[in-house]
Amino acid sequence: MNRAKRWDPHDRVLSPPLPFLFQRRHGLERRVLTDKYVQRLVNEALTALGHGELTLTPHDFRRLFASEAVSSGLPPHIVAKILGHEHVSTTEHYMAVYPEDMLRHYRAFLARRRQLRPSEEYRDPSTEEWEEFHQHFAKRKVELGTCGRGYGTPCAHEHACLRCPLLQPDAAQKPRLDEIIVNLRERMAEAHERGWLGEIEGLEITVVAAERKLAGMTRQINLGMPAIPTRRHPDLS
Repeated sequence: MNRAKRWDPHDRVLSPPLPFLFQRRHGLERRVLTDKYVQRLVNEALTALGHGELTLTPHDFRRLFASEAVSSGLPPHIVAKILGHEHVSTTEHYMAVYPEDMLRHYRAFLARRRQLRPSEEYRDPSTEEWEEFHQHFAKRKVELGTCGRGYGTPCAHEHACLRCPLLQPDAAQKPRLDEIIVNLRERMAEAHERGWLGEIEGLEITVVAAERKLAGMTRQINLGMPAIPTRRHPDLS
């Protein structure tokens, strides 16, 4: 695909080489046609076709594309991504369709997608499956906080929660974590005394992970709130 650079008259810079729609070769390079030049070509073509009363701009092609894409069943949020819109509401202003039409085309798109997927994915869950789903979130609650592992995934660290990055510590459990760290250090001292080298290595890893979790519990963020000065009464100064 041919790529060309576009001159931005506002920022006065050249864009990186991109596959612009309206471009032409100029010497040894490709250049993007200006908006005014494209508009002139389009309106000359309309006049030649007997529609000289119409006036189009290059930007109108975005609106035509948006309307045709949604009318053909493309979801509005995908059209918004193609057009580079941050919000779907902006894209809706580009589409010359009514909201009812947009919903109808979107539902048709979903129906076509579901036909391509296994039907069992859209069945209602059984009572046992629903209970298992709720039990998953109940089992994520541990002593020091909440486990952040996704549904249907097992514990990857054999319930060694202090070492697991998915543990979301509860600040209310800080005293308990302090006790655990003290206990770990006592066990490490005993392991050094008795020469349990294999035990020492595992304890050191756990202590480092526990201290990292403790730092996350006690970390405070300065929001930059202004301090309110206190005024002293003139008689008390």
